Amino acid sequence: MGKVALVSLGGAGTSVMREVTKANLDIDMYNVNSKRSLKNVKYYGFEEIELLADELKNYDTVVLTAGLGSTGGDALVKLYHLLDTVRRVCFLISPFYFEIDRLIRSRGQISRIVSDEFEGAIISLNTILREGVEGGIVSKTQLERAISKFDKEMAEMIVDFIPEFQ
Repeated sequence: MGKVALVSLGGAGTSVMREVTKANLDIDMYNVNSKRSLKNVKYYGFEEIELLADELKNYDTVVLTAGLGSTGGDALVKLYHLLDTVRRVCFLISPFYFEIDRLIRSRGQISRIVSDEFEGAIISLNTILREGVEGGIVSKTQLERAISKFDKEMAEMIVDFIPEFQ
C-alpha cells in the first residue's frame, strides 16, 4: 500500500478539504492557507511551500485540490513542480466564466501543469450554472447552496479515488 497525502490550497481547496475531513480517511492532510479553519490538518502558509514540498517528498502519492485563478492556484503550480519525483493527482476548480481576471489567470496556471503526465480533473464552476440554474438569474443564496453542493461533490470524487492510490 502506498503512502498518500491530501493537500488543499487556498479558499476553494479549503472548502473541499472541509468536506473531505467528514469522511474520516486514514491519510495525512495538509492545508495551505492564511486562515486556520480546519481540524486535524497540518497548516502551512503560502510562503512555506518549499517546506511543505520537502515533507511531501516522503509520500508515494500527493492528491492536490485548489481553486484556480488566485493565490491558491499560484501555490498549487509551485508545489506541483517541486514534487516532480512524487505521483501528483489534482482535483482542481476553474472559475466562473464571468470572473474574467481569475479565468485568465487560471488559464496560465493550467498551462503550467497540464502535460502528458498530468493526472486528475479540472472542473469548472460553470457546471453549477448549467446544472442548477434555470432562467439565468441567480440569487446569492442559490449560488451559495450550489457552491456548497459542488464542494461536496468534489470531496466525494477525492474520497472515492483515495483507495486507488493506497
